[in-house]
Amino acid sequence: NKKKMVWEYYVKSRSAKAYREMLMGSLYHPPCINIDLEKTKDDRLSLIHRFEGKPLLTEYISNTMMGIEYLWGGPVELETMEVRVKKQPQMWPGLPGIASPVVDELKLEEPEWQLVRYSMKNRKLSKTILSSPTGM
Repeated sequence: NKKKMVWEYYVKSRSAKAYREMLMGSLYHPPCINIDLEKTKDDRLSLIHRFEGKPLLTEYISNTMMGIEYLWGGPVELETMEVRVKKQPQMWPGLPGIASPVVDELKLEEPEWQLVRYSMKNRKLSKTILSSPTGM
């Protein structure tokens, strides 16, 4: 509400799941990232992102890990969950006389999550897929 300068939320459903999804989608909170003491050895720092249904913002991963590598003085690893990128179905351009699929008819699918590891070593970022959705 711009007049009151406050956020207002309206409940459209009595479903607890729908209400939780609305809140998770709109509220900001910093991610929870912990040190994995079992994997942190020698000069390598291993971090784990506790996934709460929201992925990390990938545009900040590289610079953040570079800063942590500088402060730590050695390589840094970060394990997190990301949405698996699916290949989109081929869409034919609309040709006269030929029926083409309607976008509205395509079903929205639940995202498939995969475990990935980002590694920063000597100011170079690499990404490894640790498990695919079929392996989870």
